[in-house]
Amino acid sequence: MDIISQCPDHLLLRILSFIPTKDVIVTSLLSKRWGSLWRWVPKLEYDFTRQNMRFVKFVYRSLLQNNAPVLESLHLKNIILYAECRTVDIGGWIDIAVSRRVRELEISINCSDEKFRLPSSLYTCGTLESFILTIKHCHLVDVPLAVCLPSLKKLHLRCIGWAYNATLLRLISGCTNLEELRLARPDDDGDYIMIHEAGSTIDYMSIFERRYMFEFMFDQMFGKGSSNGINAPLKYFSISNNYRIHNFRGIEKMPDWVEARIAVTGGSHKYLKEITYAKGLYVCLSVSEVMNPYDMIFHMLVDLTICTCTQGWWDLLTHMLQGSPKLRFLTLTNDHCRELPSLETPACWKRPSSVPACLLSSLQAFTWSGYKGRQGDKEVVKYVLRNATGLKKRIFISKSNDFGEKFCMLQELASVPTPSPSCQLLFDRIF
Repeated sequence: MDIISQCPDHLLLRILSFIPTKDVIVTSLLSKRWGSLWRWVPKLEYDFTRQNMRFVKFVYRSLLQNNAPVLESLHLKNIILYAECRTVDIGGWIDIAVSRRVRELEISINCSDEKFRLPSSLYTCGTLESFILTIKHCHLVDVPLAVCLPSLKKLHLRCIGWAYNATLLRLISGCTNLEELRLARPDDDGDYIMIHEAGSTIDYMSIFERRYMFEFMFDQMFGKGSSNGINAPLKYFSISNNYRIHNFRGIEKMPDWVEARIAVTGGSHKYLKEITYAKGLYVCLSVSEVMNPYDMIFHMLVDLTICTCTQGWWDLLTHMLQGSPKLRFLTLTNDHCRELPSLETPACWKRPSSVPACLLSSLQAFTWSGYKGRQGDKEVVKYVLRNATGLKKRIFISKSNDFGEKFCMLQELASVPTPSPSCQLLFDRIF
């Protein structure tokens, strides 16, 4: 402890920033030097798992005694509203944080009431850059008409819902520099990420899980009959699990795509045609689920991942190889849907009519995560490895626990000739 005490204050404050506030204050007992150091810690974290009236008073006292010139973050975790911890208390803590120019705010609340209100000061906080809110068993209400959060770049809301769609739209419309927006139910593992009005700077949109409420809300904002277009300069896009969205107007006009993650496993979809500018693509589809797949050329695509749990993924692989002349990284995986088995390539797999341009010139790495060494799998491997003239790495990750089986796989893979003598073979490891 004497060695630590010799460190400069700024280093000690940084160390204390990673410790729950309740434990930080205990350090004041260590020595005279530590006596007031806790008051200057810029990051505060309170866990209400074992809360009582004494702890509520402690939160008030420590917040008011904090002297940090800027409150970098305030985390209020696992709050349960009851007689000793009320909505007005949470509002008071947020008011104090806003007055201390808080930059990051994270709150998780279990509320037995039907409605929950945040203090009005939060909606006009000029310094807030990140806001993460989880509310269980209630709706967020009373968002003011005038919301102004000019510094907010990251907004995550995990709520059962909003009293009115306008409530959410008012909140989002006041975040003029938002870059990441995540909307979800508190019991969902996935994220619902939507886009707000034209002229925004949101660059990340992701939608997971089927929930009719979010489908309805999305359609109102950007779907059938909507006057809104997706005019934000999106760079990342994700959609999965058969999300029923009728229309994505404007997506095809976005040449700045960095990555698109398509994991839709049912129905007919035209999304691939609308994101042919993508540089990175994750797909869990069969060719039969894509509208007019043979007309699509992915001129910018360099990184492609195909999920092997979908019937006909091998035909999608054939098409994507033919339509991706600049492809550098190809991955086959079954990681995103572990409950579904990886399907074996059938003997009737139709290989490309001619060797794709990407295999002849650009492909650098081929990865198969969940490789099982079945006959159909081996045929795919042989085709790719024998034709990829510039391949630098071939990576295979097996989920088998049988070392004898793994050794046989490794021997078979090592025996497949490659045009590139310097191509590395990595088995059950990434690097």
